[in-house]
Amino acid sequence: MGVGLVAKAGGDSRISLISFGLAQIAMDIEPGIGMLNSAAVLHGWTHTVAGALAIAAALTVVAPWVVRVVVARWNVEVSHYGLAWLTVDPPCRWSAVAAGAFFGTLSHVLLDTLIHADMAPFGPLFVRNPMLGWVEHDTVYGTCTFGILAGSLLWLLRKWFRRQSTKG
Repeated sequence: MGVGLVAKAGGDSRISLISFGLAQIAMDIEPGIGMLNSAAVLHGWTHTVAGALAIAAALTVVAPWVVRVVVARWNVEVSHYGLAWLTVDPPCRWSAVAAGAFFGTLSHVLLDTLIHADMAPFGPLFVRNPMLGWVEHDTVYGTCTFGILAGSLLWLLRKWFRRQSTKG
């Protein structure tokens, strides 16, 4: 989610963080099932560029309804606790949902390609993982963790400064 939070902080209404998060979940269903079944390969077709594009396309159709429900609930909750400045504008545009879904699945493939030996991101054309080991495992996780902190802080600051500018 670190990459998504940084993208949200920079892209604001142009990217849906909810559809990005849904993309992360959808991508890891296959490895989750593989772990439960003790599969030798956890990162199969869903962790290819083609699989990521297919998942993102499906999410782009389904996610707008989920986004509307989550955004409506978020807005009710933050308003209830006197934090109305944290509300987000509904409805989320289709293009933002698509951006979140496609960025979510493709960034997931990229990051997993750097650290998982069972990845074949360009499969079925190429069955190797050409990017394995370019970056250390802990560096990828550390960068994602930093992204969560930095992206959250930047998003909150953006919302805060908008609040201040609308106060007059």
